[in-house]
Amino acid sequence: MNAITTARDASRQSARTALLSQAALATMRAELPSADVAFEPIFFQRHQPRLGYEALVASLHDVARQIEAQTPGADACLRGVMAELDGHLDPRCVGLYVFAAGLARRLDGVAVEQANLYLSQFEMPQIHLFNLLGRAVPFVGLATRLCNEAIMKSMQGQARPTLIDVGIGTGRQACALLESMAAAHCLPALLTVIGIEPSDWALHEAQQTIEQTAARLGARVSFFGIVGTAEDMSPRDWRRVAQACTARPVVNASFALHHIGDGIGGLDQRNPVLAQLHALNPELLVLAEPDVDHLQRHFYRRFANCFAHFSAVFRTMDALPLTQSDRDALKVGFFGREIADILGTPEGQRSERHESASSWSRRLRATGFDLTQSAQAPALEGGVVGLSQREGHLTLDFEGESVVAIFTAQPMATGKRAGGDLFEALLY
Repeated sequence: MNAITTARDASRQSARTALLSQAALATMRAELPSADVAFEPIFFQRHQPRLGYEALVASLHDVARQIEAQTPGADACLRGVMAELDGHLDPRCVGLYVFAAGLARRLDGVAVEQANLYLSQFEMPQIHLFNLLGRAVPFVGLATRLCNEAIMKSMQGQARPTLIDVGIGTGRQACALLESMAAAHCLPALLTVIGIEPSDWALHEAQQTIEQTAARLGARVSFFGIVGTAEDMSPRDWRRVAQACTARPVVNASFALHHIGDGIGGLDQRNPVLAQLHALNPELLVLAEPDVDHLQRHFYRRFANCFAHFSAVFRTMDALPLTQSDRDALKVGFFGREIADILGTPEGQRSERHESASSWSRRLRATGFDLTQSAQAPALEGGVVGLSQREGHLTLDFEGESVVAIFTAQPMATGKRAGGDLFEALLY
C-alpha cells in the first residue's frame, strides 16, 4: 500500500466518521421529513457498515434541505455522504455521487474538491460520450426519429421545402432527416436548411456535414446560417430568415429552447422567441424537451425534480445492455454536467433551464399555436422506453414516468388541417 492510497483511505475514513445529517436515520423512517424538521447530528463509528442505497438517497434529500435552510455544517454532512458513496458496492451509487457533486458545487466548499477527485476516474473523451449518447440512450434517438418523421410528413409533396433548425448544433438531426428522406424515396428537389446556432464553429461544422451528406445521397441542399441565439436575434436577423425561406417553413426546436434564459430584470424571453417563430407562419413547429421543472427557484423542490428526472434516466441506462464503464461515463461526463448546472450554478448563469410539458403547452397556446392532436400512441416494441399520448403531446417514458415531451403545433390563424393528424400518420 503506497502513501497516496494510505492518505486517501485515511481521508475517506475520516470523512465517513464525520458529522452526517439526520438522513442517516432514513432507514427507520417511513417518509422523508418535512423541511422544518430540526437536524440532530449523529456520528458514524469505524465499525459501522455502509448505508444502503435508499438511506443514501434520503441522505442527499436531507442535505439539499439543509442547503436551502443554510444550515451550518451542510458541507461536512455532504462529505460524510460522499465518503459512504465512494467505492460503494452498489453500482447505482455512482449516479448518487453525481447528485452529491451537484450539491457540492452549490456549497463551493471542501466537498467540491472531494467530488472532483472521485469523479475524475470516470472521464472519457466528449466525442465518445456524444456517440455513445446517440447510439445507446434511447430518449435522444427516439425523440429525433419522431420529430423527423413529423417534419417529413409536413414536407411531403413540397418540391422546395424549408427547414428552420433552432439550435442546429453540428447538424446531426438534419443529416438524419436527409437519410430518412432518402430511405423513403422522398428527397425534395431542393431542401433549404436555415440553422440558428450560437457557436460559429458548430454552425460551420453543420454546414459541411449537411452538404456532405446531401452529396452522398444525391440531394440538393441550400444552407443558410445565423450565428447567435434565438433570443438575441434582431428584427433584421428575423427578416433575413424570412427572406431565405423558399416555402412556409417547418421549424425544428429539439432540446434547444430550454437554454433560453431570462432577460434583464428577469424578463421572459421564451414567449417572444415563440412569437417570432409564429410570425414566420410555419407549416409546422416541432418541439422536443425534457419534461421536468428546473425553473423552480425553491432549491429543495428543484433538487427533488432534478433527482426524480435524472434517476429515471439513470434507471433506463441501467436496464440497457451497456458496460458498467459506459453507464458510469455517461452519468458522470454527460448528465453530470447538466445536474451540476441545475444544482450548482448561480441562477443568472444557468443553462439547463428545463420546464414541464404543461408549461410548454401554455407557452405554445399563448403565442398563437394550436397543438395538433394524435390518436393513442402504441407501445414501442423491443425496448425499455414507452411512448404515451398525453394531452396535446407525446411523451417518452420509463416505468410510466414522462422523461421527454414532443409537441407538434401549427399557427392558429391557419386552422387545423383536415385529416392533419401528423402523429397518427407516423405512429401507425
